[in-house]
Amino acid sequence: MVEDKPTTRDALEYLKIVKKTYQDKLEVYESFLEVMRDFKAQRTDTCGVTLKVKELFKGEEELLLGFNTFLPKGFEITIEGDQTVPDNADIAPDNADVAEAISYINKVKARFLGNNMHAYNSFLDILSMYKKEKKSIVEIKHEVAILFRDHNDLLVEFAHFLPGYR
Repeated sequence: MVEDKPTTRDALEYLKIVKKTYQDKLEVYESFLEVMRDFKAQRTDTCGVTLKVKELFKGEEELLLGFNTFLPKGFEITIEGDQTVPDNADIAPDNADVAEAISYINKVKARFLGNNMHAYNSFLDILSMYKKEKKSIVEIKHEVAILFRDHNDLLVEFAHFLPGYR
């Protein structure tokens, strides 16, 4: 089944729902609009938007899950008990602080932005394979070492997220 991309009408409907939900807290609605303006102006990326929306809409599962309509694959928000997390936070190694890990992932993305985005995407794939237990830590270390062979700072920082480091 092919999924349809959200339309402007979908976005406007979603905005109406957000405004109605926060009719008694218009500052939340205004903050949401500001987050969207920052994203459109490229002052924040998809990870940043996801984290901010997660915080703004905390406790509003329907709004959070509805926002997934507008997120690219791999950035969807999931509900786990009382906690919501962006799915891409799941690729961080277990002992890593999620905010630290996302910051590092954004650093990697910024480094490879443009002509070398395949390196960034490969890095995300490597992390995902580790989290799904399809690759061992030895395989991960080896693949990341090859991928970041010309970026020693990224490689050194990556070591901080490996099991047994802390």
